Amino acid sequence: METNIECVVGGADILGEVPLWCARTRRLWWIDVRRSALQSYDPSARRHEARRMPEGMLVGSIALREAGGFLLATNTGLYRYDPAQPRPPEFLANPEADKPDNRLNDGKCDRRGRFWVGSMRDAQRLPEGTLYRFDPDHSCHPQFGGIVVPNSIAWSPDDRTMYFADTHRQVIWAFDFDLDDGAISNRRVFKDWTGHHGRPDGSTVDREGYLWNCMVASGELVRLAPDGSVDRVIALPVTNPTCPAFGGENLDTLYITSHSQRIPPERLAAEPWAGALLALDVGVRGLPEPRFAG
Repeated sequence: METNIECVVGGADILGEVPLWCARTRRLWWIDVRRSALQSYDPSARRHEARRMPEGMLVGSIALREAGGFLLATNTGLYRYDPAQPRPPEFLANPEADKPDNRLNDGKCDRRGRFWVGSMRDAQRLPEGTLYRFDPDHSCHPQFGGIVVPNSIAWSPDDRTMYFADTHRQVIWAFDFDLDDGAISNRRVFKDWTGHHGRPDGSTVDREGYLWNCMVASGELVRLAPDGSVDRVIALPVTNPTCPAFGGENLDTLYITSHSQRIPPERLAAEPWAGALLALDVGVRGLPEPRFAG
């Protein structure tokens, strides 16, 4: 099956990440972690906007807030921020204030408005990260440690399964998920990519319950069935896709962020879409993005 892939924003992000569709603003939002910018794309006007974050703040992921604006997961903790207001980000909590070399990375909200986020050692690949659940009352609950690079936080449509990956270990895990209690259990291997050139980065789940995963380093978008088998592989025009998200009025466009960091200049010249925001129609629709309730 041939898929038409469009470059909608050729922003050359250093580390584009965690796209999400906001039905209120009718925009796709995402970040450049290394440039520390919050970005948006309005598909109806084909307009791209970027807003720099405060000096020294590295935003690893974002979530929509029910009250408006965003929750920011950063190298100095969790903040709330509304780009429509003239105020700087407001500090909420820092579960790793005693670990200045760590930062928060991939994060997503479950359908009860809790934010799940993983931490990592920023400059070194060491197993010093932790997965946290950040509740609407701003309490933070560690789940498990030993993480190198946290990614792929996502849930099945019936909220019974949660997915999580450690990119460095090349494994995506599945957990039984209790939506009422916000509890995970029965950790098991969902997909082991050991020996594959690519590594699992960000993920999203479609309405049919299939997990779409970006494979960094191999330039692949992979659709995985609920049993972990490979359903479809799409070759992308970038070596390092980072995260997918369904967007548009009908959630029928799959957007993909990418990165350009650590790519030699001669390879960048041959890969003009490195760091771009891509869009494609994969023939299936996504699910609405949950919002943080706090």
